[in-house]
Amino acid sequence: MMAIIKLAQPREWMPKISALMRENWDETGFGFEFNPAIEMYQSAVDAGLIFALGAVTDSGEMVGYCTMMVTPHWHNPAVIIASNDALFVTKEHRGITSARLIAEAEKEAKRRGASRVLWHTRAGTGLAEMLRRRGYEDADVVVMKEI
Repeated sequence: MMAIIKLAQPREWMPKISALMRENWDETGFGFEFNPAIEMYQSAVDAGLIFALGAVTDSGEMVGYCTMMVTPHWHNPAVIIASNDALFVTKEHRGITSARLIAEAEKEAKRRGASRVLWHTRAGTGLAEMLRRRGYEDADVVVMKEI
């Protein structure tokens, strides 16, 4: 079943996909309580700071999503960057749906003026390898510590 990729409104979709978001968090979360702020996401979408895409089946089930921040770079505001906040596709729909979701995120980011796209992913994952095959290069290392 081919999913349709479309812009999504957090206020509409987030309450419906709490199990999907929980699955994402359980797979890739940061070890603190999962408590997403729907109104913060919606406010950021309304302000044009982020966009959200959903991968939706013919039956209306969301099987994947992506949220991207699009902002001028602090070191040179003429450079617009898009940076992912979240990317998740259910295991049953990974592969082509993941690739299509990434491609649509790139297109939407470019439409919004971005000239660079940054993806946050764990090292050694299938996603990291997929992104490298799509022409992405390792750029930074993110380290984390609880204080």
